[in-house]
Amino acid sequence: MKIRELTGYSRKMIKGKRTELFLICLLPIGTELFLRTAEAALYSLMLYFGNIQSIELFTGRNMEQAVLSVLFSLLRCLIMPPLWCGLAARLMMFAEGKKESPSFSDMLLSGKFIVRTISASLFVRLISAILLLPCIAAISYAVYTLSDGAEGAEFFMAVNLIAVGIALGIYWAAVRLSLTAVPFLLWRYRRLSAAKVVFLCLRFMRQRRKLPFMLILTYLPPILTIAAAPYFIPEWAAAYAVSISIFLKEDESADERAYICGGYRKSTAAEKLSSGKLRRFGRLAKKAQE
Repeated sequence: MKIRELTGYSRKMIKGKRTELFLICLLPIGTELFLRTAEAALYSLMLYFGNIQSIELFTGRNMEQAVLSVLFSLLRCLIMPPLWCGLAARLMMFAEGKKESPSFSDMLLSGKFIVRTISASLFVRLISAILLLPCIAAISYAVYTLSDGAEGAEFFMAVNLIAVGIALGIYWAAVRLSLTAVPFLLWRYRRLSAAKVVFLCLRFMRQRRKLPFMLILTYLPPILTIAAAPYFIPEWAAAYAVSISIFLKEDESADERAYICGGYRKSTAAEKLSSGKLRRFGRLAKKAQE
């Protein structure tokens, strides 16, 4: 799938509906910005009126700051996953051309929907943390060794640890790109548990990680200008939803072909006829013609 064709098709799809899609995207984005801004505002008040130092915001030594950080983290974990999955559901309906779109109120009032989205978010965070910790540990130990005046074998080990840490960081970024499709698959496979959807997403996006990365490179620079964000955010969301819809249809078509060709089972490598058998079939066909 070429990124230029995808963006061009998405641009035509949202023609006349850009404002509507932007308002749909604004709910989770606005909520995330509100929570982040409220947390930053409280930290600013603590710095201005309290005895806390700036460095303590990053060390967690201040008890009040630590409590606020945990509180806002819990709020984001409980509030944001249903909103992002609700947005993905609306975008999938739009990408597939379905007129009946679920309302946010219906989805947010469903206990099963909320539990599945929060569970999937926790699994995503757990996988990300497990993959990121070795990267941080390797680079931190290498930097500590170099800052302590490493020489000879220690310097060589530190350089190799930095290389390993960078490689692990790239792999972590690739996995994170794959997991961006979790809200879409949660809506598509509503009968599967959250854990199964997360692991299914890793397999689903294995050879397709390049697409979200290219979409980020295409749309993030103009969105960072703020002024162009209302114009490009709906296009970015529509392009990603269309790509996920296309990928799902590709997999469904492949499964159907495998089901038919495999005799009501997924086909494996078919046994090939030997050259001797082919020659014998050729001789029989020649005799039949004579």
